[in-house]
Amino acid sequence: MISRYKQDASPKVSIIIAHLNNISCLVDCICSLNEISYPYYDIFIVHNGVKSNTLPNALAQLSKYIADIVDTGNNIGFSAGNNVGIKRALQKGAEYVLLLNDDTVVSPHFLNILVEHALKSSYAGITGPRIFYFNEPEKIWFAGAQIDPEVFNIRTFNYDHREDGEIENPIESDYITACALLISKEVIKTIGMLDERFFLYWEDVDWGMRAKKVGFKNLVIPSAHVWHKVSLSSGGMDSLIRVYHKTRSHLLLVRLHAPKTLPKLHIKFIRDIAWLLLKSNDRNRFKRARAYIAAIKDYHKGKTDKGPQWIWNDDKN
Repeated sequence: MISRYKQDASPKVSIIIAHLNNISCLVDCICSLNEISYPYYDIFIVHNGVKSNTLPNALAQLSKYIADIVDTGNNIGFSAGNNVGIKRALQKGAEYVLLLNDDTVVSPHFLNILVEHALKSSYAGITGPRIFYFNEPEKIWFAGAQIDPEVFNIRTFNYDHREDGEIENPIESDYITACALLISKEVIKTIGMLDERFFLYWEDVDWGMRAKKVGFKNLVIPSAHVWHKVSLSSGGMDSLIRVYHKTRSHLLLVRLHAPKTLPKLHIKFIRDIAWLLLKSNDRNRFKRARAYIAAIKDYHKGKTDKGPQWIWNDDKN
């Protein structure tokens, strides 16, 4: 396992891929990374599960740029898993780290573009590509976002819109999604690692807000492209895992950054639960309502673990 030799002034970038169980997505992701043109990178895969005797050999045959495959021993969460990879990469000389979901594929020049903008913008804290749906490759999934400080809702720019021509200038955003996110070791030293209390979801919003608070900007670079197989790694958009962790982590985020908004957020979730129980025709409405209630209860208990086992068992069915 080797890194590309440093042939010019390009900083070393370590790509961190947190992986749970979707091996076919991971294979597609690594194969797309084999085609990138950036001259100096390596890959760290964090397997969020029990040690696998077959995974290292299988992946090593896919790419010579895999520097390490780390088994965490169990599912320790997205933030903690990525932190394991970040620490390992920084120990081995990474100047930048790129967090990348295992259910993505990338364009050949995306990393060159991100690094170029990160280097030339002294105020750039976190940069990211414009991200499209994998199944609808011209439809935008993420191109920046703005947070409403009053109710703490997120408005994503051009979400679900089709690309209408290339945009040249960076787009300032309140955060960059951890689906694909580039950050330097210097920024990490300043704002710290991902907050591991966020087991899943909202950790990237927290990171982006922490970067902004100390004067950095979060920039989407539109000419860098990535495609996302949306939510496959967490069971789908309506999965109980997603409902539970989006809810619990949202409450934590608001407590940390806008505590006065917490009562409004509680009311919103109560209304969501009431709608599910009284008006929804969703056949899984009772399970989803249960996931909301469990998330709220566990937030108030201070839980930061993977949550009840039944949300994970249900999504295997």
